[in-house]
Amino acid sequence: MVVTARLFRSISALALIAGIVIGTASDRSPQRQPVRSGEYLILAGDFHVHAAPGDGSLTPGELRDEAVRAGIDVFAVTNHNQFLAPRLVAWLTSSADAPIVIPGEEITDRNYHLIAVGIHDVVRPGPPAARLAAEIHAQGGIAIAAHPGNAFAWQDDSALSAIDGTEVAHPEHEEKYRRQYLETFARARRVNPHIAPIGSSDVHNTPALGECRTLLFVRERSVSGVLDAIRAGRTVAENERGEFFGDPSLIERVRQMPPGGRTDPHPHWRRLSIALAWTGMAGLLLLA
Repeated sequence: MVVTARLFRSISALALIAGIVIGTASDRSPQRQPVRSGEYLILAGDFHVHAAPGDGSLTPGELRDEAVRAGIDVFAVTNHNQFLAPRLVAWLTSSADAPIVIPGEEITDRNYHLIAVGIHDVVRPGPPAARLAAEIHAQGGIAIAAHPGNAFAWQDDSALSAIDGTEVAHPEHEEKYRRQYLETFARARRVNPHIAPIGSSDVHNTPALGECRTLLFVRERSVSGVLDAIRAGRTVAENERGEFFGDPSLIERVRQMPPGGRTDPHPHWRRLSIALAWTGMAGLLLLA
């Protein structure tokens, strides 16, 4: 038994080392130039991202490195009903060209999921959705309906008129859900004309940040500039097929001046590095 435990510890250590080496060798951090369209900067955002510690595999700092590779200028850390990882955002060092990281939460109720972006404390789930939106707004944040299919309680006009955005582009492979997201957005627009179309990756465990994304027309490159753009509905949602959703005039401006996309030349090697590193770390902890 002692020999077997030593063998597994050695294998776990090698897996961890291999993950670190492969991840370092395959890492790229290209420079990203902002795109300007008239009076606005066009930023690429992802407002539905899960992080470690919590229900994601990458820490906020690692996600910020991933955002550079993914061509994402701003993203929100939104774990399910907890606020540990978002609190780590305040510890990140800042620079003028680094992606903006915003603390948030995916408020998870049995009837719906609601994304809160720009909050500073956890919001407890529970009906009605309009009340949760008011709590988010009281913290200075914005409320976004997450993957709002017909299984969620977004048929209520009070909820749709209270929120700031709704996910239109989401990496959901079943067409019926894609249609439901579009139907919810169209219904929301009738009661809330300025509601923002949102594209999100809902990433948990793979480097797929920005698979679907939100293109924002901001007056300044800051958290407040991003939140103001969403509140005003100055966004275009883009899915993984390159399809755009939102105001036709904004879509045309995006087509004329599109922000760059992913520039990561080795995504498969980095996925392997993450799997090896986590497997090795788990093995060492279990056999300690």
